[in-house]
Amino acid sequence: MRTYHAQTTVPWTQAQVYALIADVARYPDFLPGWRKVSVIRASENRAEVSQEIGIGPVSLKFISAAVFCPLDKITIRSRAAPFSHLHLCWTLAAAEPGCRVTLLIEAAFRSRLLAGLHGRILESLAQRMLRAFERRAFALYGSADPADVKSPSG
Repeated sequence: MRTYHAQTTVPWTQAQVYALIADVARYPDFLPGWRKVSVIRASENRAEVSQEIGIGPVSLKFISAAVFCPLDKITIRSRAAPFSHLHLCWTLAAAEPGCRVTLLIEAAFRSRLLAGLHGRILESLAQRMLRAFERRAFALYGSADPADVKSPSG
């Protein structure tokens, strides 16, 4: 299993960033590699989600479970193929100039082929995801000065 970590501080409020990350159904609109997302079941603090991600002609479909801790944390887990283990944890905290965002990704694949490739595929995923969410926040919330955004660190 491999672990990836990225952190950045953005100029938007914790509530704005949380709302953006929690809107899982919109991921294909802005998140590279996310092709399709369908919410199967949802309650106030949980959701079961069907996702399809891909690179070029390779496409992976899986079911995940999301747990929402409003404004502070979103955890996404899956043990469904193609993963033997998937854990994404978004943690948010108030910070100057707005919100500190931390993303932890732990992943392991069932297939030996995917396991061999996954280091290359997922190595920069955490940073790419943070950058995509930053661009989406600019598009939705505007008004924040891009110079205030610190680059993701891994």
